[in-house]
Amino acid sequence: MKAPICNVCLKSDVLCSNCEQKLEDDEITELEIKVSRILKDLSNEYGSLRDSEIRHVYNTENVLVIVTAEGDGAKVVGRGGEIVKEIADQVNKSIRVVERSEDDREVIKGLLSPAEIRSINTVFKPDGQAQKVVVPDQYRGKVNLSIEELETLVSNITGTDYQISFEE
Repeated sequence: MKAPICNVCLKSDVLCSNCEQKLEDDEITELEIKVSRILKDLSNEYGSLRDSEIRHVYNTENVLVIVTAEGDGAKVVGRGGEIVKEIADQVNKSIRVVERSEDDREVIKGLLSPAEIRSINTVFKPDGQAQKVVVPDQYRGKVNLSIEELETLVSNITGTDYQISFEE
């Protein structure tokens, strides 16, 4: 399993100097360390986790977002969601797994699930252009993330700023 911390640190309760430096430089968080270690422990029971890669873990008010490498989302979710259920029990939050992708639309779709994307548009403003994601209003409140959290997560994961809008 590939994680934000090295394999030695995954297996022990202390961090090596390299991973400790990453933590001090805010390249990784305590939460990423905790989730990575939980997944490492679960990899003994669930073989699919052994060849998966965890890129990042984001903490929001209601949801823990685990970003995996492309193609690894299903491995982390597990059959019938059994792996994420175990993680959720250990961190006392619901879990959303999103695969990192070259296509921003796929990342946004993963974050908005179960909502659908109606369109992604380029909006021209006096100070430049912006990207706007339009989501049907019927999904407002069903995503479990605030608009601000969604916009921050999309920006952090994709590197591009998007405005999320729920519209009729």
